[in-house]
Amino acid sequence: MSLEDIKATLRRFPKLLGGFGILTTAGIILYESPQIRKYLSQYVEKKQQEPDKRRTEYIYIKYHIYRESMRKLQQKQEDDKKWISVIINPIGKWWKSAKHSVAWRLLNIAQNGSQAERLKAVQQLICMDHLKDWDFRHLAQICDARTSVSLARCGADMRWFMPLPRRGCIRNPKLLLSDLHTMLDRLRPMSCVDHFFSKYFPNQAHVNDDSEFLTQDQIVSLSVLDTDLMKEIISFLHHITKDTKVAAKIIHEGGLMHLMELRKIFADDNETLSTLCKVLANLSLVEDAVEHFFVSGWVGALAEWQQCPDLRLQVISAKTMANLDHDDPNQFTYPPNVYPLHPRVRTRRKPKADIVFIHGLLGGVFITWRQRDRKPTELGLYGKNAFYTSETDDVFLVGEQKRNGSRSQYNKQQGRPLIPAQIQPDPNRHNLKTKEALLKASKKKVEDTHLNISDTATKEFMETLCSEAELDSDWEVVHPDVPLEANENCRGNFSVSGNEWTNQDSSEEYTNCWPMEWLPDDYPDSRIIGIDYTSAVTEWSANFTKYCPCEKGQGHIDVRASSLLERIATADVGNGRPVVWIGHSMGGLLTKLILLKSVDSVEKNVQQLAKNTQAIVFLGTPHRGSPIAKWKQHMQVILSPSIEVKEMEENSPKLLEMHRRFMGCLHTVLRHVNVLSVAEGSPTMLTTFKFPLRIVTEESSRIDFGEFFLLKDDHLSLSKPIYRQSFLYQRLLHVISEAIKQSSDPKDTDEQSVPNTDLLTMNIIAVILKGAKGLFEMLPRVALRFTT
Repeated sequence: MSLEDIKATLRRFPKLLGGFGILTTAGIILYESPQIRKYLSQYVEKKQQEPDKRRTEYIYIKYHIYRESMRKLQQKQEDDKKWISVIINPIGKWWKSAKHSVAWRLLNIAQNGSQAERLKAVQQLICMDHLKDWDFRHLAQICDARTSVSLARCGADMRWFMPLPRRGCIRNPKLLLSDLHTMLDRLRPMSCVDHFFSKYFPNQAHVNDDSEFLTQDQIVSLSVLDTDLMKEIISFLHHITKDTKVAAKIIHEGGLMHLMELRKIFADDNETLSTLCKVLANLSLVEDAVEHFFVSGWVGALAEWQQCPDLRLQVISAKTMANLDHDDPNQFTYPPNVYPLHPRVRTRRKPKADIVFIHGLLGGVFITWRQRDRKPTELGLYGKNAFYTSETDDVFLVGEQKRNGSRSQYNKQQGRPLIPAQIQPDPNRHNLKTKEALLKASKKKVEDTHLNISDTATKEFMETLCSEAELDSDWEVVHPDVPLEANENCRGNFSVSGNEWTNQDSSEEYTNCWPMEWLPDDYPDSRIIGIDYTSAVTEWSANFTKYCPCEKGQGHIDVRASSLLERIATADVGNGRPVVWIGHSMGGLLTKLILLKSVDSVEKNVQQLAKNTQAIVFLGTPHRGSPIAKWKQHMQVILSPSIEVKEMEENSPKLLEMHRRFMGCLHTVLRHVNVLSVAEGSPTMLTTFKFPLRIVTEESSRIDFGEFFLLKDDHLSLSKPIYRQSFLYQRLLHVISEAIKQSSDPKDTDEQSVPNTDLLTMNIIAVILKGAKGLFEMLPRVALRFTT
């Protein structure tokens, strides 16, 4: 059949041809309906259905379920009419209402009572753990800012605080960056802000995005540029908020809400969170900051960080809460660079002593004062500071590379996509997200040490001694870090009896900050303060010149000492309490200069630092400079030494003059101070060049005053005792106990201030007054006897 015959046949049946065409068209439309609907949805305006016009939805209950529920309700009504229920139900209702009303009454007292009543009420509220979750939520809603801060500082249950604002969603990072740009732009004109804008915000485009908040179903992946920019903004805020006026402007501009959104974005990055918490610590110094912190939800977040296993967040959040707690009778203000290691919560008693720790070059609170590793410590030239972690990438590292992994792993960690904590990550993206290492106060497994002893009998005897838990009193155990040499003024025990010795060679306990975890056990009534500051060896890594050109002179030791002196005095150090200073390396030089400036000051709160100083511990302090500073003569082009290194050159005239003035004070106004000097006996291994180096010589560490010990440890290990029963730690405990005892004993001060003749006269007058008092007390009795 030809084509013409087919066409003629189809013309005879037009209805069949049309029906076939209609069916074909309908099939194509049904098959392509999703694509057509998606295409048309672009041109159709979406309108949400109004609630009042929605169709009513009914829940249909089956008849047997309804009948069973009605039967149980009828049975309950009959049981309530029995005589037992008539007696028990009112008692139960009364008990529930009574225990609920107690919490409400205590909260009312905590809000409206006197200070003594408020303190007692808060202590009672913390002990109440029988309430339901809805009770805690109701109490948290009617709680005010002052009471909420008091509960947080006393370690209350987290249910006492309202949940974070918009906990289930996260702010759009693009819109957040735009708001941060606007907030910083309002701080102009300001040299720091202008410098930051020229470097990081050259052109800020307007964001056209309707989705202001992203829900849990939307995974947020930030680009590396946005992540780095947010981190730079947080570090810059830490820099400019040290000025109280700038901090007040940021608070009143709603900056705390922006910081809350940054907390959600970097919820798994503890380094960035620690820098963010430092910003909050600076903002907490503003007078009316308590209400703003409470309204924005930061009180509950800080209370959560106080219970975080990371020591950095514990310390910085405790500092922030201490600045906000104006209801504490023992309240102290902690400005920048000053961190309370103990106590971090409210205490009933005032501290009896102030113990101040100042680290040295390249150090930090959680670098310098950590427990010593069982393997040798090495000094790496390039890395990052463990406390000022987020400020720069190439800050120098003291042994931190070995702890947190290689440099390549860190770079991968810095550029990873960020996912909010509320969102569960995809298992296929596990390699993109690495869990941030925590700086914990936890136990660390120590590797088993193998005894390299050829003699079998001697090896078995030593293994038996190491495995023994206790020894008899006949044994005398020498401290593992016993000094190699000491001067004639040395005192103290170099060994301990066997029954008092605790074998800790196989112990898994490890601490990243022994002043924070060991000293409170021995001196719970003391206040332990850690001073932290940035430092560098080369100008390339000097991060304090990163944000503002006006910070370039902060590396000078004189400028740094003046700044630290003002902030330490603001923290009320030495007010009626003895002060013990522990300085490692350059920290000892800062201690000397701080005390010299305190002696020359005319302000009473500054003078009390030197007046109440009872002891100073120098750990590897280069009183006459360090030979490492001479590198600038040989490697000036390569290393470009920083200001700190240049000022610590061996036999520097500036250091020698400062040491001469300090020795003069030790023989005059500071003659009552107990001085302990410790020198290094082994060179320090440099990991970069693989050669040992004596950082501070014995001659530079020695001073002709007080005690002097030469240990076999290197420069880094001088501030890191191996465990509690080491000579270094036990000697420090002895120095602290002597300082507290000397300050509490008034005999020496009375004998120095009052001559012998005046003492005799005062004693005679006291006897006469005592006799006259007794005579006046007897007169009423004599008069009564005569009348009867």
